[in-house]
Formats: sequence, structure tokens, C-alpha cells
Amino acid sequence: MRQTSFEKIAIALRPKLTRLCSSFFNRQKLAYEPADAVQETLLRLWQMRDRLDDYDNPETLALLIAKNLCIDLLKMKGNSHERLDTACGIDARSHPDETVMLHDTQHAVRVALAQLPAGQRHMLIMRSEGMTMAEIAAACGSTPNSVKTTICAARKKILSFIETRRIVQ
Repeated sequence: MRQTSFEKIAIALRPKLTRLCSSFFNRQKLAYEPADAVQETLLRLWQMRDRLDDYDNPETLALLIAKNLCIDLLKMKGNSHERLDTACGIDARSHPDETVMLHDTQHAVRVALAQLPAGQRHMLIMRSEGMTMAEIAAACGSTPNSVKTTICAARKKILSFIETRRIVQ
């Protein structure tokens, strides 16, 4: 593959790769910049440029490389997967009872997410970051219908866990 052809592919891929990498890092409050992971992905793709013509869809390959790179970086960091502090909307001006309930809900969601299989957890996070089913499927090497089924199952598990926890308390 020639450099000009690769540059066209890289320009087209950059926004999708940035969205994917952002879904891994932005909610983590980590020092990693999604742009760094995107650049590393494009570098790895460039190193494979002689073999890119063998792939039907270089975009899928690039998304898979980016996903694996992000997962590797998170594993090296010993990451806790999700930061849900801001997602629950806890506000210091809230009524104390509301704050306690929000903290309990936040804890329940965090525990439920931790119990999900890694694939379900990552697909659910990518979806919550605004990625489409097709983009998630491409990033995970799956089909949109399979992604939809997996995300639905993950949501049901989380709701079931939270409901079970409320009954016990």
C-alpha cells in the first residue's frame, strides 16, 4: 500500500478511532490521551501496510487494534473499569437522604458492572458513550445483532442485581 492510500484511510479512520479510545479512557480519569492511543493504532496499522490489501475491511482491523491496545493499557494501569462519580449526578447541595440514596445506587451499579463478563461490560460502556451498534460490532469483531443481544443481557443482569440487592436490604 502506498503512503497516499494509507493517509486517506487514516484520515477517514481517525474520528472513529478517537471515539473508541475516548470511550475507554475519558471516564477513567487516566493520564492516557485518546489521541495517543489513536496515534499508536495508526502506527501499528502503518507497520502492517504491506499486508493491508489482504484484509477486506481495514477499518475493522484498525478498530480491533485500537480496542486491544486500550484494553492492554488499562490492564497495565490496574484500572477499576468505570468512574461513575459524575454519572450519578451527586451534588453537594442535594438533600442528605438523596445523597445517601445516590451513593447506594452508584455503589450497586459499580458492583453490578464488576460482576459482568468483560465483553458485556465493555460493550455496555461503549454504547453508553454514544457508539452505534455497528461501531461496537466492528470494534469487537462481532455483528450488530450480537452486540444488541449482549448489551440487552448486560442491562438485564445489572437491573436484576440491583433489584435483588433492594429486596435483601
